Amino acid sequence: MNFFDHNAVIGAMPGIEGMLVVAGFSGHGFMQAPGVGQLLAEWIVDGKPSLDLSGLALERFRDGRVALEANVI
Repeated sequence: MNFFDHNAVIGAMPGIEGMLVVAGFSGHGFMQAPGVGQLLAEWIVDGKPSLDLSGLALERFRDGRVALEANVI
């Protein structure tokens, strides 16, 4: 079974307080970078982003909540 879904990992790093991770865009990074940068800045300054990013959390792999990206092979 393939646990990877070709989407970014964005969110708090489990077990490391204050560490945020933004990685693994699988080719989408150039297109998504401006928006993700804005959300990361909000998270740092305001304590949370203005959009719900929980679907991109690292824990989704552990919990089996992957959302497959149909446009990436």
